[in-house]
Amino acid sequence: MLVACNKPSWISSFDVVKIIRTHFNDKVGHSWTLDPMASGLMILWVGKGTKKLTSLIGMDKTYTTTIDFSLLTDTRDACFWDYEERFEITDKGLLKNDEIIPIPSLEEIKEKLDSILFQEGKEVLLPLPTFSAKKQNGRRMYKDARKWKAEIQEKPMKIYNYEIIEYSFPYLKVSFSVWSWTYIRSIGYWLWQKLNLWWALITLERTWIGNTKLSDIWDKNFAKWNIKGAERTIYYKEIEI
Repeated sequence: MLVACNKPSWISSFDVVKIIRTHFNDKVGHSWTLDPMASGLMILWVGKGTKKLTSLIGMDKTYTTTIDFSLLTDTRDACFWDYEERFEITDKGLLKNDEIIPIPSLEEIKEKLDSILFQEGKEVLLPLPTFSAKKQNGRRMYKDARKWKAEIQEKPMKIYNYEIIEYSFPYLKVSFSVWSWTYIRSIGYWLWQKLNLWWALITLERTWIGNTKLSDIWDKNFAKWNIKGAERTIYYKEIEI
């Protein structure tokens, strides 16, 4: 069966698999992993035939994220590995290396995002996050990134639409509907280049995968297990294939 799960922040995707596997006492397969910082929708296969998940990998997804334009980390999210720096905000803008960077207007941000929305026959190349699980030269990129050896590559990605939920500098909360192989951190990285601001994702929640939405998962069904000395609860719902 397929199970839609609500992953909480600050546990790994494998922790979710472990909790569900223990709960059902059966084999569990997974796809569409989330970073430890991220929360939201994961779809797991419980029982035999976990390879069937491969046919579902290409589904489009929707995420809601909050970008902090005054924060810089090596991972480009709140869960930094080795480096974190916060920049001062003044009345005139962001103080960056003794230079004042003007605060971008909402219209300016919309103009930038509009320019990378998907159009048929037109690929948008965005920088691939170095702290990602994607393989480069046979190794997970985040392993090389921890040694400062990962190279930034550009990959074709698709952003179908977006909705700015709230903007109060330095925080931008926005929802993105994207192609399956699109990284939200890549969009943040691209914005940083265009706006000349530092940035990091401080929240990231996956709210849709294909036709399945996070809000469909209530608190009726749940699995509990101890992870790193703390009891964690995973709410889930059985869904149609």
